[in-house]
Amino acid sequence: MSRRRYPFSKVFRCTTLASVAVAVLASCAIGDDATTITTVPTRTEPTTGIVGDDEVRLDGLTFEVHRDPGCGCCTSWVEYLQRHGATVELSEDADRATFRSDLGIDDAAASCHTAIVDGYAIEGHVPIGAIQRLLADRPDAVGLALAGMPGDSPGMGGDVTSWAELPVMLVSVEGDLSAFDY
Repeated sequence: MSRRRYPFSKVFRCTTLASVAVAVLASCAIGDDATTITTVPTRTEPTTGIVGDDEVRLDGLTFEVHRDPGCGCCTSWVEYLQRHGATVELSEDADRATFRSDLGIDDAAASCHTAIVDGYAIEGHVPIGAIQRLLADRPDAVGLALAGMPGDSPGMGGDVTSWAELPVMLVSVEGDLSAFDY
């Protein structure tokens, strides 16, 4: 009986895909139910591989980020903010749905983390270009939301081009959602 041989590239691709899948699943399973507050050290290395995003700076801004316990992609979004100069205080919040609702963000706009910055709520993996415009224009609103966990959003994947296509929504004081162009 002969052994079937697989081309190296096919084995490599399968092994790589399996490794990526395990890493993604593990990143969302880390943590415990205890509420913790952590100040995440600011990273100073330049952003790499993100064309057109480098000039956006969040220096001097502090984000208070509440994440679902154990969610690893929230940490990736925090690192994205830090690469652009933001200071971040990160906490695991087992009752984040109540926190989000108390801010005026409806379940229709829900994601895995909620941030507060300069008086505004930021729900989900919102690109920093949208945050910068919100803070520059200062509309009478609760903040911004990017519902769900889009795979091509900051902290999840994609790049500036795909991020520009994401359905970022302005959350009005009344709780209404409208498209937010930035």
